Amino acid sequence: MKLGPIRSGSRLGRPLLLASLVALGLFAFASPAQAAFGLSGLAAAPANTDAGAHSDFHTHLEITSPEDQLRDLTVSLPPGLSGNPQSVPKCSAAELNADNCPAGSQIGTTSVHLTTLSLVPLTVDGSVYNVVPEAGEPARLGIVLRPPDPTHLLLPPIIQQVQVKLRSDFGLDTILTDLPQNASVLSLIPVGIAINSIDLDLDGAFMSNPTSCGTKTTGFAARSWAMAEDAPAATGSTTFESTNCAAQPYDPKASLDIDGNGSPLAVDSRPTVTSVITQAAGEANNQRAAVLLPAALGVDGNRFSQGCQPADFEAGSCAEANQVGSATAVSPLLDSELSGPVYVIATAGLPELGVDLKGALPLKIIGTSGFKDGRVETVFEGLPDLPLSRFELTFPGGPTGLIRVLGDVCAEASTFDVDFTSQAGQQLSRTLPTTEHGTCPGGGGTGHGTKVKKPQARIQVRGAKRHRPRASIRVKSGGAPIRAVQVQLPRALKLRRGAVRRIVAKADGRRIRGKKLIAKGRMLKVRGLPGKGARVLTVAIRPAAIGRPRSARMGQKLTFLLKVARPGQKPVSLRVSTRARR
Repeated sequence: MKLGPIRSGSRLGRPLLLASLVALGLFAFASPAQAAFGLSGLAAAPANTDAGAHSDFHTHLEITSPEDQLRDLTVSLPPGLSGNPQSVPKCSAAELNADNCPAGSQIGTTSVHLTTLSLVPLTVDGSVYNVVPEAGEPARLGIVLRPPDPTHLLLPPIIQQVQVKLRSDFGLDTILTDLPQNASVLSLIPVGIAINSIDLDLDGAFMSNPTSCGTKTTGFAARSWAMAEDAPAATGSTTFESTNCAAQPYDPKASLDIDGNGSPLAVDSRPTVTSVITQAAGEANNQRAAVLLPAALGVDGNRFSQGCQPADFEAGSCAEANQVGSATAVSPLLDSELSGPVYVIATAGLPELGVDLKGALPLKIIGTSGFKDGRVETVFEGLPDLPLSRFELTFPGGPTGLIRVLGDVCAEASTFDVDFTSQAGQQLSRTLPTTEHGTCPGGGGTGHGTKVKKPQARIQVRGAKRHRPRASIRVKSGGAPIRAVQVQLPRALKLRRGAVRRIVAKADGRRIRGKKLIAKGRMLKVRGLPGKGARVLTVAIRPAAIGRPRSARMGQKLTFLLKVARPGQKPVSLRVSTRARR
């Protein structure tokens, strides 16, 4: 790819000096040096080597036989070391070419030591910008070198663009191609330039260290204009140690949803199953993720045997009949999500799952399948050290669905298991409840969330420091709609006479008025909710409703007793404790 243009300086003058230089032949380079073209003095390391840290990153390289003139340069960053193009504004190609990038888009600085006219050594400083990437690219950088006055008459500003590509090991390559051999003085006279060394510093606000520890290698590959087209590139590498892995936070979350698509979740039905894994910013990235399906779910053996060959998966040529699902991934490094099909891949043992994510940072991820304690388990190992805030797998249901029901997925004890390992080696295992959509056998009804679980309540009390306590109560149905809730308040929150006028109750966001709300002493009742009931009931008790406001002291433990009534279900009693806060 041809990169950005070379811009000429605008100052005129000194034509006699230029003519004299041309006459003396000083624009021609001297005969080639004895040393072969190559790289030396390599350095590439963050200022702070802590795993996952946002740290300035410094790179240095020197050219042996610079008169051969550097043409192409690739810097291969270690897996996990990356910049975040979404963290700062972007500069357009037009703005870069006009040397008019917004100040906020600058992400670093560079300094290039070069020789002009075969005689004149010069150090040229410049800026590095976050540039709008081209289609299919995760990022693009821009470099503007600005010779200091008055030398810009001999060497005008040089503008280059840097491609960024993902390697097969999930590391990033930064690529410069066809660096200039000459700069045109006054836009007329070519001046030869030879690069002796390059220093580049990227800001920590843009860069992130790998979240794994150990030795990290940065590779360099360079070609000169004097090389034959088929000659191998000059290469080199340097390393740094990533440290302090255990200090990183690590708390991935997961969910598993089973959707009958309006049909009963009966044995041998084919529901749509969706698993989601999420992570917060700043956590160590996942290296391994395993999902163990609930015992009531299995796979259709016939469907699972229709596998794509591994070579076809790598080539992106799996047949449509091999597809069993879809996947999406969201990364804070990208301005759009990755998405693509999930295929069954044929192997000598049990088939594998191949996830083919397409987008600005295309990824191919392989998951192994097996059985653990008689349950189906899928394991994704060797995941890239790249932040994924959300990773979702969906296996559609219907006659050709991969996953089938083997037992009672609506049972109160229906759970799935997850097992995570971070790039830093941290491990986390959880057993989590599933969620269901559809008709559950045994009279569960239909619609969203028909699996009946125990209702949940969350209560907060604030304002105790200023002796103006207020309480907020939130009750979730657990599947069956709420028809009535009775709340016994703690002694410190006895209600005033007429408090009902200062209490706001809502069923699924709709205000409850009239005789459906009763408040007396320490008892609060919400009854006869409209329609089939509510999925969520909220109650806000304002300070003016509290009879003895000084009784609630800051830090005091307060216990609420709730009774939740739902049609077709036994009343459920809940005991919820909280502490009065400021």
